[in-house]
Amino acid sequence: MLTHPLPRLGAGLFFAFSLTLGATAHAEQFIGFGQPGLPGKWALESFPVFNRTAEGNVRAGGNTVLAYFSETGFTDTTRDQLQFWVGAIPGYASNKNDREASPWGIASPNLGFSYYYNVVEPTTAYGSDDYTTFWTNPTLMVEFPNGNDEIAGYGAFANRYAVSFSLANYLRVGRFAVTFTPAGIHYAARNRNATDFGTGDPQRLRGGVSLWLANVAAGYLVTDDLWLGVHHVYHINNTAASDFDETRVGKIGPSMTYTGFAQQGFYLSANLNFDYYRSANLPRSNELTMALVKFF
Repeated sequence: MLTHPLPRLGAGLFFAFSLTLGATAHAEQFIGFGQPGLPGKWALESFPVFNRTAEGNVRAGGNTVLAYFSETGFTDTTRDQLQFWVGAIPGYASNKNDREASPWGIASPNLGFSYYYNVVEPTTAYGSDDYTTFWTNPTLMVEFPNGNDEIAGYGAFANRYAVSFSLANYLRVGRFAVTFTPAGIHYAARNRNATDFGTGDPQRLRGGVSLWLANVAAGYLVTDDLWLGVHHVYHINNTAASDFDETRVGKIGPSMTYTGFAQQGFYLSANLNFDYYRSANLPRSNELTMALVKFF
């Protein structure tokens, strides 16, 4: 941890870092996630995030991946499934305090693995009032350096290795469904490049440990292809082994998933998040997150 001359990085620089991190590792849940994809199919998945702070700074980007879903899993049956992906996070970041920073960039090339297991298999027909199923979904993602040595703009402070792990769960009972991740953890190693803030003492900064808790998207099937509900997540960023100030933010807002294009292999989900709590070193912000999935 830095002790001199920068004991911890302040809110302005941290905010740029945390939003890059948030789009990367702290993927939010959507109604219906945590259950398997189409067996034996490839999919193009994109998870756009649009965030605007009360100060007028805007960030937009999202992990875009090419994924493969296996036909069967470790049980050699359709009761479980494996998913593998490769992706990266292109994006844009405006910054009123640093007009010279490049607003466009790419953060965190990544590889990922997910496992889906049907803990409770349904005993009634799909769509029936008592249709019940429960899936569990551990996920591991490894991020790679993006080569960016800037101190502002999209992708700043992402020139490092990182790893994240979470355990999602999906429960459906009749027309009610909830996807919930009780906890997830992300660790960002030191940047490969040293950063000099004008002190003559360059430092290789480390993001350290961040957590996200109570990541829940719950909803009700109001029509045959539209789920409506609510989303919640609580972030604790840079809480240990970090050169950045810890920040905390709780978000809540409406959530939806639309499956009307299922015959074309396309699915759409979205959350609109509002801060109900934030630490004093973070500005207020509103956020739109989406999931766009196309199987082929």
